[in-house]
Amino acid sequence: MYEHTSAPMIRQRGSLLLVVDDDHAGTNLPELPSDPLVTTVVVATAEPPQTLVLRALLNSALAPGCATVRLVLAGAGAADADGWCPARQLADSLGLPVIAPDGPVIALPGMLFVVGGEWWTFRPGAGPLAEGPRQPAPAWQRAVDRPAGARLVATPIPAGVWLHAGDEPIDADDPVLAVPSDPARPTVVIGRPGSADPDPRAVFEYVRALAPAAGDELVLVPYGPGGRFVDDLAARLPGDAVAAVRVDAGLVGVEADGAAFRIVVDDAGRPAWRPPAQRLRYYGGDAPRLLEWRAPMPHLPALDVGTQRLGDGWLVEVVRCGLWVRPEQVDDDTVRRMPAHPDRLLLLVGTPTAPPAATAWQAVRSLLDALPPNELAHVQLVLPAGTAQPDGFPDAWSLTPDADVMPVPPGRPAGASRAGGVLDGGAAPEWSDGSDCREGHDDDPARQPALP
Repeated sequence: MYEHTSAPMIRQRGSLLLVVDDDHAGTNLPELPSDPLVTTVVVATAEPPQTLVLRALLNSALAPGCATVRLVLAGAGAADADGWCPARQLADSLGLPVIAPDGPVIALPGMLFVVGGEWWTFRPGAGPLAEGPRQPAPAWQRAVDRPAGARLVATPIPAGVWLHAGDEPIDADDPVLAVPSDPARPTVVIGRPGSADPDPRAVFEYVRALAPAAGDELVLVPYGPGGRFVDDLAARLPGDAVAAVRVDAGLVGVEADGAAFRIVVDDAGRPAWRPPAQRLRYYGGDAPRLLEWRAPMPHLPALDVGTQRLGDGWLVEVVRCGLWVRPEQVDDDTVRRMPAHPDRLLLLVGTPTAPPAATAWQAVRSLLDALPPNELAHVQLVLPAGTAQPDGFPDAWSLTPDADVMPVPPGRPAGASRAGGVLDGGAAPEWSDGSDCREGHDDDPARQPALP
């Protein structure tokens, strides 16, 4: 039983009831769910009040039409050895069903989420009923809150499910909990910074089984280098289990003015760079379509979605893997289908089948000069096989005629595996600059297992 250390009061805020020690508590809550039959009671006191005190407060404050109380009080639904808890006591005392969490709660716009636990419904004189970690429960809640087997960890998050390796508990301040949720469809976040890559076959099997619950569109988000399988999943799923797949290029950051953006997270869990292609949609058999993008040349107008003119017949196009500097007359979906690299922002110059003309380098230089430092630090120049390394530019990787990226100089025979995110396990690469290899993490995704 909780000890009573203060005299709480009850205040109304819209459709909510706040149990507080003073009038200033609970003022920073987001807009929470509203239901005419369910009264949400947020306890924001320094110490949880005794059940008898809480009942007395609610007896005078609950509207006559209230059918259920949703009690936002950490651990109020966690039963002791005898099966009793504050929520069960309150339900019996009020004569009303009480929904309460068995762990800590985070309040998000339109949702209340129990970190590492779930909500329980307690009805007078009846046993508790598990409701899942989200309130109100979205239609897809039961589909995502299921075990993933021995080869994969499926952690519930507000937006859907987080697939990763390793069984470390989730931190209450992990940014994965801030991935925006959509009541119409679940989001699948893949990978965990600092952990091994999740088993690709287990990821594919889990997501394919989940896809029907997504309705017309499933959302995938990479989190750290372990999210390298996102693009392959997005290309394979449409037309099979779901009509379309949306890929958000990273976790959510917020500008000073409140505008949201997507940012790649590195293996140490640090924000790395903002991909030019922020959001894309994949349909069966087609190259992904840009939904949101960042102009690489902010001072230049857009010619089309994701495209700007650099001059001398050269364009820069925002693609999933980064930026593509191409001749104005070239139109090649092969490059647009290329997956993102987990640690590099690829800068492709020319076409997969031919070295670029000499006029390209002035355009490339103007583009590099315009990139912000955090993006420039992760740029990897990629040139068609057989192209000589240009003077004054970063060391390049090679692009095969089939649009496979090889971590070898473009003028050198490519006996290595691919460096993209869709992989053929094989021999180690003949050459790597090693600049982004870290202990415990293999920078070459080509040595990772392939999706089935």
